[in-house]
This record gives sequence, C-alpha cells and structure tokens, in this order.
Amino acid sequence: MTTLKLAGVAIDCPDPLALAEFYGRLLGWEVDEAESSDGWIELADPAGGVPLVFQRDPGYRPPTWPSGEVPQMMHLDIRVRTLAEGHELAIAAGATPLPQPPDQQDADFRVYADPAGHPFCMCAGKT
Repeated sequence: MTTLKLAGVAIDCPDPLALAEFYGRLLGWEVDEAESSDGWIELADPAGGVPLVFQRDPGYRPPTWPSGEVPQMMHLDIRVRTLAEGHELAIAAGATPLPQPPDQQDADFRVYADPAGHPFCMCAGKT
C-alpha cells in the first residue's frame, strides 16, 4: 500500500505574496523562497507541518460569508489561548471581524476575513 502525505493546503487569491505576508504575520511563519515562484507562494510551518500555499487566481471572487452567494469553499481554524488574544492577533495582522453567527454568540470561536476575503476562525482552547 502506498503511503500518502499531505503536501500543502492551497488557497486561491488575487495576490499570493500579500496574502502569504498576512498569514505570515498572523502565524509567525515565513515564506519558503525555494518553494515559491510568481503566482505561487509557500509559507513554511516552523514546526514542520504542512505548508500553506497561496496561488494566483485571476478570476478569484471573495466569499460572501455568511450569505453563501459566493461559497467560502474552505476556511482555516487557528487555535489561540483566549478569544481576546485571538482578536488582538487577528486585527494586528490586518484581519477584518465578521459577524458572529446568531446561534453561536457564546461559542469558543470568532470569525474574521483575511485581506482577500476568506473567512477564518480564531478558536479558543489549548494551543
């Protein structure tokens, strides 16, 4: 049986370098220059995990969360110790807060948009 290994998580966007820089600020990761090219930027997980990859999509349309007219297709959940810490880190990196789902007001996550409009969650719990 062949052993498979996830090689990366690719995220479509209009400006790969700008979005990689945003997630680099948020996560403390750096661009892997050796694996990157124009239109394809890889962020290396310093812990050795799967990289985040940002690829140029000239037809990219940001998701319209929560309405779903343009579906989000995927989102990232980022673990933080507290929601307050997550909020500070997200805003400092350049994220925009999104409305919390009405039925999730007391949930242990908060929803934000990255600069390209992808929703992502800051989730409180053990890091």
